[in-house]
Amino acid sequence: MNVPLHPTLQTRFASLTDLVPIEFHALWGHSTAQFLEGQTTLLTMIDDVTGELAYHVYLATQTDNKHIGFTVNLRVDKHANVDVAKEFYFEARAVDVEGRKVCIECRVFDARVGCLLMTARAMFVFMSFAQVSKKSKDTQSVSHAVHVQIPGSCSIGTAELRSLDRVMNFLPPDTVTHSRGFINTHAQTLVVGLDFGPNISGPPIYVHGGILATVLYNASALLFAKTTKVEDGLINASVRDVNYYKGVPLECQNTVIEARVETQDEKHVVVFAKLVQGSHVFTTLKTTFTLQSPHSKL
Repeated sequence: MNVPLHPTLQTRFASLTDLVPIEFHALWGHSTAQFLEGQTTLLTMIDDVTGELAYHVYLATQTDNKHIGFTVNLRVDKHANVDVAKEFYFEARAVDVEGRKVCIECRVFDARVGCLLMTARAMFVFMSFAQVSKKSKDTQSVSHAVHVQIPGSCSIGTAELRSLDRVMNFLPPDTVTHSRGFINTHAQTLVVGLDFGPNISGPPIYVHGGILATVLYNASALLFAKTTKVEDGLINASVRDVNYYKGVPLECQNTVIEARVETQDEKHVVVFAKLVQGSHVFTTLKTTFTLQSPHSKL
């Protein structure tokens, strides 16, 4: 391990005597580039870490490796300020294995300080290559006209659309492209059209689940900021709950994110967002934002 760990974490790591090195499947596994702020990047990294463990756990129960894992659900709870951390320590374990389903729990720490930043629980389901190939062809064969404007809305400017594109800063600029979008702060709704590029796979031929969670979070955070007037640096998402219903093929075009404020009180705002194409719902995200003071520890 190259990152200097806080003594508490070093002790935890040293106690794990049966670890073996593995190679990550994701394309950014070998990158040494700096990531964007932890609020967004950690969604992808948590999905990546838990997915790798689920794959190896499931593989140990099989006679061949001709299976692909998909995230079914990912819930992430934040416990401390993520944005001040620069290096992270992930600790994951399998808590349930039943047939084709594997459940993983993960904890994310600030590697230098030692404090717990996030906890996550992820459920994965595994399918054969033959099943996956058929589902991909079924999705890609459908073409949809995209209508993103909503009544009484204002268009989202170019700069804000580019901010929605941000996933990880070392990925190609065409990783995700938000082409147009509209927001209605009175109705508390947002609609944006986007296209996915190549080289962002989790399972082969499909967009990484963490990327999907990130683009949904980016849209949700923009809607939250516009409707509450909270400054970007003070946006705090305490809970994220992602459900995956259908894989998104690489280079999938003409998808739409629809987001709306679901509930709001003095302390919390809940935003529900979904990624769709026509009648197909790919992924949904429910985010609980905390209305906080500038001196909050979260």
